[in-house]
Amino acid sequence: MSKHSNRLFFMAFTILLALMFVVTGLLGAALNVSGVALLQYPDGTVMLGEPSRASAARPPAQPSVSIPIVNIPTPSPVWREPGEPLTFNEIYKKTAPSVTVILAGSAYASGTGTGIVVSEDGYIVTNHHVVEGAQYITVILNDNTEHTARLVGSDRLSDLAVLKIRAEGLTPAEFGNSDTVEHGDPVAAIGNPFGIELRNSITTGVISGVNRDITIEDASGDITMTVLQTNCAVNPGNSGGPLLNEYGQVIGIISSKIMGSASRTIEGLGFAIPSSYAAPLVTQLIEHGYVIGRPAIGITVDLNYSPGFGLPPGVFVKSVDERSDAYAKGLQPNDIITHINGVAVSGISEVNDIKNGHTAGDVLRFTVYRLGETLTIDIRLMEEGSMR
Repeated sequence: MSKHSNRLFFMAFTILLALMFVVTGLLGAALNVSGVALLQYPDGTVMLGEPSRASAARPPAQPSVSIPIVNIPTPSPVWREPGEPLTFNEIYKKTAPSVTVILAGSAYASGTGTGIVVSEDGYIVTNHHVVEGAQYITVILNDNTEHTARLVGSDRLSDLAVLKIRAEGLTPAEFGNSDTVEHGDPVAAIGNPFGIELRNSITTGVISGVNRDITIEDASGDITMTVLQTNCAVNPGNSGGPLLNEYGQVIGIISSKIMGSASRTIEGLGFAIPSSYAAPLVTQLIEHGYVIGRPAIGITVDLNYSPGFGLPPGVFVKSVDERSDAYAKGLQPNDIITHINGVAVSGISEVNDIKNGHTAGDVLRFTVYRLGETLTIDIRLMEEGSMR
C-alpha cells in the first residue's frame, strides 16, 4: 500500500473516532444532570444519587411493629402501640413497677411466684399453679408494701389466675401482640427466682420458638398448652411473671420450665403463655371468675385405681358434685367409667381429652361398671364455673 493511501486511511479513522466521542457525550448529557442520576421508587419518592449507585437498594425504613388496639372492657390488660425499641435497662425501669411477688400457702405448704399488675385498682394476673389450693395469698408490690389478696378466678387449662388487692394508683403493664413474635426476637423476663431474696431479677434472651405444644402433668390429668419458647433464664419463682418484647410490652406470661434431673441438666428452655391468648381469658376471669364454656363432668376420680379382682379397666369415681347433671342422672361414687361415647378410657387424661373436645351443654354417653352390672348413662356437660 502507498504512503498516500496510508495517510487517507489514518485520517478517516481519526474522523470516525472523533464522531464516536461526540455521540457519546450527547447521550451522557441527555441521561444525566450535572453527573447526578434521578432515582424514583415505586412509592413515587424521587432521590438524587451517583450514577454508579443507580441500582442500589433503597435504604431500609425504621423498624416498626403493628399492634392492634384491642377493645377489652375495663379493668383488663391494656394494649398500646409501641414506640421506639428500648434498651434492657429501659425495659426494666418501665416494667418493674408492674411486677409483684406472690406468696401463697396453706397449713401444709407454701410457695413463691410472680404477678403482673393489669389495672390501676389492684387486679393482678399470675399462674393458676402458683395459687392453686392456697388458703392465703399475699402480694408484695414494687414499693415493698404488702397486701392480702383475694382470688378472683383461675383456670387450670390455661394456667392463669387473677387476684385482687385493695389498692389504687398502681402501674398496669402494657400488653403487646404475641401474634407478631418471630424466632430470634429479643426478649426479657422479670421475676422472683427462688423467692423474695432475688426478687425483680431480669434475664434476657431471644424467642427460641413459637407455637410450641408442651404437655404438663398434674393430679387432674395432662394439659397440653401452646406456648412461646425462650432461652431467658427461668427458675422456680418466675412463674406468673412477664416475658417482654423490646418495647417493654408483655408478650407472654411465664408458665413453666423443663427441669433437669439427677442424670441430666437442661438449660435455656423456658415457656410463656402468649399474650394474645391470655388477655381475653384474663378479662373473663375478672368479669366472671371463670372462663366461659369450659366443660366439666362434675366428678373427682381415684388416680391410684388399678383393675383386678374382677374389676375392669377404667376410671374410678371418688365423688360426684350434687350440682352436676352426672349426679342428677345417677352416677355414683365407686362407679367405674369404662367408655365415653364408645371410646375406652383407663385414665383421667383420656377422659379429659374427650371432654375437652366438647363444650358445656353437650351430652356424652358413659358406659359404667357398677357391682357386676354394666350401665349406660347420658350425661350433659356442665359449665365449670357453675360448680364453684
